Amino acid sequence: MQDTPADTELLAAVAEFLRRDVVPALDGSLQYQTRVAANVIDRVQRGLAQPPAVIDEEQQRLQRLLDLGGDIPTLTQVLCDRIAAGEITRDTPGLTDFLWWVTCHKLSVDQPRYAGYQRALERGAPDAAHDS
Repeated sequence: MQDTPADTELLAAVAEFLRRDVVPALDGSLQYQTRVAANVIDRVQRGLAQPPAVIDEEQQRLQRLLDLGGDIPTLTQVLCDRIAAGEITRDTPGLTDFLWWVTCHKLSVDQPRYAGYQRALERGAPDAAHDS
């Protein structure tokens, strides 16, 4: 059906309800836990809003860096294994660019208001909301 709200809109409504109506009615630990729950909902909402092109690009970047095919979890494990074995170092061409790119995109979902991330955006870091 075309007239139903998007999942991200539903999540935003629940988070707003928790913050506006539920949190003020609670005290102490339960109030804190409800704020955390609203933040988790916000995080899931941002994750769902992430363009599929970002996931595709992460996979492509990993494949180029490792000169290997595969899915993101497998390639990430290979990258970690090669770093641990000393086969890939910070001097490996493309490594720091990949790590910077993936970190910025993860922060755009996990902590978009994080001051360090905001400063990085001001300096031209990749912005997942506008860049893929």
